[in-house]
Amino acid sequence: MQSFVVGHVSVDLLDGEHAIEMVPPSQWRGDKLARPATAVLANLKANDGLRAQVSLVHWDDLDEISLGFAEVLAGPVDYERLADAGAISPKLVEDKLIARLRALRYGANGRATGAAVEWSQIDVWAQGDSQARLHELGATRTGEYGVLFPSASRFKAEPALEVPTDAPAALFAAYALTRVMPIMTGHGKDAAESANA
Repeated sequence: MQSFVVGHVSVDLLDGEHAIEMVPPSQWRGDKLARPATAVLANLKANDGLRAQVSLVHWDDLDEISLGFAEVLAGPVDYERLADAGAISPKLVEDKLIARLRALRYGANGRATGAAVEWSQIDVWAQGDSQARLHELGATRTGEYGVLFPSASRFKAEPALEVPTDAPAALFAAYALTRVMPIMTGHGKDAAESANA
């Protein structure tokens, strides 16, 4: 097991891959059939009571990978949003995963949804240089999505990272920084509203 802390989130990356069956995101509006897949699992926890398990899933018969599928076991009610929002869908390029990073942000309706974010904001959540931290955890490249994934037609200036398929710790760290930390800090909420941190 590999364990590390990013921002205010502790991540325990479990060893090995686990066989599961799950509906891939591409079929949520399609046939909605569960398909065989393998998953890398991580347990997340924070001092505000959060306890969750997050899965990086690769479907056996598809070139589709998704990090999310959070099972929230304990913590403030706002974290339940992780169960149905905030998945990261990296692109598989040879033996690497390239992921565009967006952050959950509260909107006028009070629900957190994915929104564009700058590295400077991710640095705040990381309490330092987020790109350096992601490299420490195994990211092979960080920067702009259009540079890391040249065939991208949109969102080219947004933050992105690249990780080896067999060493995805930095991808789980990015999830903690751009999904958990924004909920914890109430990203997008009026300053008068309370955050979990």
